[in-house]
Amino acid sequence: MAAFVVHANGIGNGFVYFDDPEGVVDNVSIREFSLANVGHWFTTPLQMMYTPLVYVSYAIDYLFGRGAMGAHHFTNVLLHLANVVLAFLLIRRLTGRDFPAYFTAAAFAIHPMNADTVAWISTRSTLLATLFSLAALLAYLRYAESRRVRPLVWSVVLFGLATLSKSTAVAIPLVLFLVDHLRGRPLSRRLFVEKIPFFVVAVVVGLVALQVREDVVPPHDYTVLDRILVACSALVDYVVRLVWPFHLSLAYRYPGTPLPWYLYLFPFALVAGAVALWLIRPARTIVVFGLGFFVITIALTQSVLLIDNYQANRYVYLPYLGLFLIAGHFAEKALDRPHRVVRFATIGAMAVVVVLFATLTITRNAVWKNTETVMSDAIAKEPGVAFTYNSRGIARFRDGDYTGATADFTRTAELDPDFMLAHHYLGMIKYTQGDYAGSLRELDTVVSRLPTFAPGYSERGKARVALKDYAGAYADLSSAITYDPNLVEAYYFRGVAGIELGNARSALSDLDVAIQLLPGYADAYYQRGAARSRLGDTGGACADWNTAASLGNADASRSAAGDGCTG
Repeated sequence: MAAFVVHANGIGNGFVYFDDPEGVVDNVSIREFSLANVGHWFTTPLQMMYTPLVYVSYAIDYLFGRGAMGAHHFTNVLLHLANVVLAFLLIRRLTGRDFPAYFTAAAFAIHPMNADTVAWISTRSTLLATLFSLAALLAYLRYAESRRVRPLVWSVVLFGLATLSKSTAVAIPLVLFLVDHLRGRPLSRRLFVEKIPFFVVAVVVGLVALQVREDVVPPHDYTVLDRILVACSALVDYVVRLVWPFHLSLAYRYPGTPLPWYLYLFPFALVAGAVALWLIRPARTIVVFGLGFFVITIALTQSVLLIDNYQANRYVYLPYLGLFLIAGHFAEKALDRPHRVVRFATIGAMAVVVVLFATLTITRNAVWKNTETVMSDAIAKEPGVAFTYNSRGIARFRDGDYTGATADFTRTAELDPDFMLAHHYLGMIKYTQGDYAGSLRELDTVVSRLPTFAPGYSERGKARVALKDYAGAYADLSSAITYDPNLVEAYYFRGVAGIELGNARSALSDLDVAIQLLPGYADAYYQRGAARSRLGDTGGACADWNTAASLGNADASRSAAGDGCTG
């Protein structure tokens, strides 16, 4: 109940134009459960990640919410609540004690660092992967206690579902060894053999994930040592924000080169902290599990440098459970002390932290109200991150604020000249403003740098249609459809180009698909009427023009009148 109250104000938030458009807003495949769409989900990456179960969850949201933003946010909150329950059950079964389980679940439920994961629809992959990962660990614990095969099989299946939700879940087999250590299972041949199915799943999914992942950016001229130091700095920041979750941002700026001198101290700080905890002998088993869990589950997020940064609040959603467990263990020991002052101080401190963290989480959810609010917040706190300007620019573009959008996309390109999405939207703005030649120049750059980026070909095809280069447009739009068969505008404009090239029959086929994908597409009905008219199907043309006119297309009314259509 507390977790729901803390996160409930995020249910009314809007979409965020970073990943949400591709995953939800413009993703027509989630609008219907069909064999074709299911096949698409399991064969097509989502935001260049292999996460088919995320497609499925979005489709369920759409089935019940018909595209309403609140349905997607509500599902995120429900998944978080489920994860809170699973975290409690897992820690209680692992430790055999109630207090660490209550403490860990409570911290996990309301910690401000987790607000981003719950508030952002596109972090559904993290929520789902955590759900199945925790369930897999619970099933494995049941196997470890009973030695029965069925719980082990269930654990493998649940682990497989976790990897189909997010590829970083492939680290879970290593966590199983930590579970064995915590439960006092000695090393043996059986201990390794029983993990083989897990590693087989991990390798297969890992290879698929590597095959589809394309947005790894150049390492900012970092050397190997630089990358180690950057990763260590992220870990230190995560540990600090565990107890001091202030100045939170959607993204954090990469350190410039040469790296600041203090980053060289961070590896030593991490080692010193780990050794200090290790030296507390009674807590050694919990410390090994907690630190090991944290490092193993966060390691893959630090192994590559991504466009949306080397550290992010959402990366610690699952890993923080290990640190929460350690904190809960020491809090319990403080409460067990015979000194009344220590006990009262501990209870008072926990009460203050709960109120403070709950307040910070509610405040953080409000920051996620829409793209403008969350990106402006990030820009104010971390002004050197290119993609935050780009995302705010997309929101402004969709709101018709082309001046503000152009300023944001221009700033994006200044911060990162290789950020092709900024050029893509600059091309779209120029197209909207009638500068078709300028649009073509921007989109030429995009397509040359991103040769499999379907929207780039689609937008360039539109520009070429406007410039009456119908052959070039047809080729571009065909490439767009090849790389993404659900791009509605690509079918529409290829239909337009086909009519102009004298191929009305192929145009009719393209426009049929456009209308099938978007039944209320007035312009597509108008153009299909034109194609049918050229093929001599006057009745079909009149029907399409009348439909287009009813949907608001003025050209269709004139065409229908000119052809003597009635209705």
